[in-house]
Amino acid sequence: MASCLNLLVFSFLSILLISNSQISDSVNGVVFPVTRDVHTGQYIAQILIGDSPEPVKLVVDLSGSLLWFDCSSGHVSSSRSLVSGSSSGCLKAKVGDERVSRNAECDLLVRNGDVGIAARGELARDVLSFGSVSSPGTADILFACAPPSLLRGLSSGAQGLMGLGKAQISLPSQLAAQTNERRRLTLYLSPSNGVVSTSSVEDVFGVAASKSLAYTPLSSGSSGSYVINVKSIRVGGKRLSVDGPLSVELSTVAPYTMLESSVYTVLAEAYTKAATNAKSVSPVAPFSLCFTSSSEVDFPAVDLSLQSEMVRWRIQGRNLMVDVGGGVRCLGIVDGGSNPVSPIIMGGLQLEGFVLDFDLGNSMLGFGQRTRSTSESLQPESL
Repeated sequence: MASCLNLLVFSFLSILLISNSQISDSVNGVVFPVTRDVHTGQYIAQILIGDSPEPVKLVVDLSGSLLWFDCSSGHVSSSRSLVSGSSSGCLKAKVGDERVSRNAECDLLVRNGDVGIAARGELARDVLSFGSVSSPGTADILFACAPPSLLRGLSSGAQGLMGLGKAQISLPSQLAAQTNERRRLTLYLSPSNGVVSTSSVEDVFGVAASKSLAYTPLSSGSSGSYVINVKSIRVGGKRLSVDGPLSVELSTVAPYTMLESSVYTVLAEAYTKAATNAKSVSPVAPFSLCFTSSSEVDFPAVDLSLQSEMVRWRIQGRNLMVDVGGGVRCLGIVDGGSNPVSPIIMGGLQLEGFVLDFDLGNSMLGFGQRTRSTSESLQPESL
């Protein structure tokens, strides 16, 4: 399936590079190719926006409430317009923003969730050109023009964030409203051939892939984030003495999974005991638990039991251990401090290689990992 997936993503890239005169209005699930920046670990998607479609690189923010970028650089689109402060779009964008627009335009607070900073921006409208699972298309979308100072911490060349959260103004919400489709988000992260789509897993990866997913309920999260609940955690098959349920926020801007300090302490102790054939060595930042070993089999898996012990999200191999060089591998789970946003924030490393189906209409999350079998079909962990 790897070759098919690469061909699929290449086709999406080709669609995104066609001229505006070739773009039709037929839409069936919007698709954006995604790659991982090797220096920052951030996931990058490219959009085409404006009357003469201008490429804009954006960091993918799964919890982001809206799409924003620095409008002061690059081509100035003649089709771009500022949104009125009294419009319905402005009211949707300013949910949670107590400041009322006093000007004719819609000014709002724009957040860089990657580094936790915010600045004032202006809501604007322009034409988005995109590929889809059936044909290319266009849509009028709302986004925020943000100051260059908000780009701090983003990958080189990135001009803003692609917000994929549950807010009414997020990109998936806007596109679903315009295409009259169910609110759905398909996400597949990988170093070079990832995908963000508002279509179903079946449309993007095929029927077999969609039937192989396991599902767990989505909980209500703060600021439109996607949250699931974990009843228990196991290391090497042994259950940790951690009181559940624990909320887990899925994040594409956190490179590694972060645990609340008390939970991390229990997991780190259990993991050190379970990795009996690996030798502990001095930690390498940002990790606290590092080992030397000649084989990956020496590192036990971490299982997150979801709504029941029968439904587990297994983290192992490259999703768990980070090769930092010199024969040293570190546990890719870090201490998130004593007061994080959520007891568990699952980062990009742990999400890579999983196809995620955010079925917002039914408040469910489907997940399945690509296996290394010859067919490389998508299969959830079956325990």
